Amino acid sequence: MKRHTAMLDTYLKPGAGRLRTLVLAIYPLVLVAIVWQVVSSLGLVRPLFLPMLSVVLTELWQLIQSGEFFALLWTSMFRAISGVALAAVAGIAIGFLCSEYRLLRWVCEPFVAFGFPLPKIALIPVFTVWFGIGDVSKIVLVFATCVFPFIVAAQAGADRIPTKLRWAAQSMGTRNSDMFRHVILPATLPSLFTGLRIALPIGLITVFTAEMVTGGGLGEAIVLAQRYFQSAQVYALVLVTMLVGYLMDVGIVRAQRRLLSWAEA
Repeated sequence: MKRHTAMLDTYLKPGAGRLRTLVLAIYPLVLVAIVWQVVSSLGLVRPLFLPMLSVVLTELWQLIQSGEFFALLWTSMFRAISGVALAAVAGIAIGFLCSEYRLLRWVCEPFVAFGFPLPKIALIPVFTVWFGIGDVSKIVLVFATCVFPFIVAAQAGADRIPTKLRWAAQSMGTRNSDMFRHVILPATLPSLFTGLRIALPIGLITVFTAEMVTGGGLGEAIVLAQRYFQSAQVYALVLVTMLVGYLMDVGIVRAQRRLLSWAEA
């Protein structure tokens, strides 16, 4: 009897844990949705400023059914992901090189210290003049915004690798050409995932802001809806941007847990 009870507990506990995690994840959203619907239904806020959640969701469904919505979403995602991907390649490479070569670190650190806190949104007019109002200017702007988190994350992760770990790898016959692939990269992956979680939301914010100024994608759609006082559509598109950012962050976290389970042990 005890054996069967223990087996039942073994099967139920993981499910209970997943249910608890799900409840903790969605209960703030449910609470906000209830308060939103009640406040707007009672007329405490004018519909122009806060339409009912049911109206916003209906508008969102109509947008999804239209063919234009996915074209706008694809435009924004293409720009954001392309810029972040290019920033990851360049930033990680620069960060690793700065960790390995002190001369290069001495050269790059002033540029990183100056460029990281610089508000890149202020460069929208400059990049628009240089690269036009199409995809290139947005991708370059995202690159310029996101490259610095990757540089810092890669350099910090490589700097924290214990010297004894490198010595142990060399004593086991690891060649210098294989040191990066077998030692440095695996040891810095947790730091790189942290850099990605920082850079990706910044990239999305940059794209949406640039689109609000120069046009194209979800950013332009939000501005146009606001210009014509289509409040429900504004809120629907804002919900889409929030959902996109949330799903991307969840995907990164799950990939990190799956790929770096050894780091949590």
